[in-house]
Amino acid sequence: MTEDFRTEELLFMTRKIGMDLTTLIEFYLKNEDMSGIQAYFMVYILRHHPEGTYLTDIARETGVSKSTLSALIKKLREKGYLYFQENPCDVRKKTVLPTEKLKTEGNAFLKKAEEMEDEICSVLSCQEKVQLLEMEQKLLAQLSRMEHDETKKDRRFIYREKSFATAQTV
Repeated sequence: MTEDFRTEELLFMTRKIGMDLTTLIEFYLKNEDMSGIQAYFMVYILRHHPEGTYLTDIARETGVSKSTLSALIKKLREKGYLYFQENPCDVRKKTVLPTEKLKTEGNAFLKKAEEMEDEICSVLSCQEKVQLLEMEQKLLAQLSRMEHDETKKDRRFIYREKSFATAQTV
C-alpha cells in the first residue's frame, strides 16, 4: 500500500464512522414523536446548556450551521421541548432553553444516550479513548485551519456544504 492510499483509507473510514454513528443515533434514540438526531440534540442541550444558550454558540460548538439548527429547534419547539427567551436589550438575540417537558423527560433521553455511547466505546480501553480524543482534536484543528484558509477565498462554499450535509440528518 502506498502512503497516499492509506491516507485515503483513513479519511474514508473516518467518514464511515460518522455515518454509522448517525445511523446508530437514529436507531437507539428515535421514537414515534422525534428523530434520533432531535433526541441527541436535546441530550446535548441538557448536558451542556441546561440553563440555556444562544443559537450562535451552539452553531460554533457543534459545527452545525445556524439555518440547520434553526430548523431543528423549530421542530423541537413545536413538540414542546424547547423555547426561546428574548433578550430585553437586543430582540435579535434569543436564548434557547429547555422546557419543563424536556426537563421532566430528560433523564430518559440521557439514559438512552449514555447506554448507546457506552456500548459504542466499549471496545476501547480508557487509554485508547484518551488517544482517540487527542487525535480527533488534532484533526479538527487542522480542518479548522484549512477551512479558515478557504473561507478567505470564498465563504459561501464552506457554509453551503456544511448546511447541506447536516440538513439531511435533521
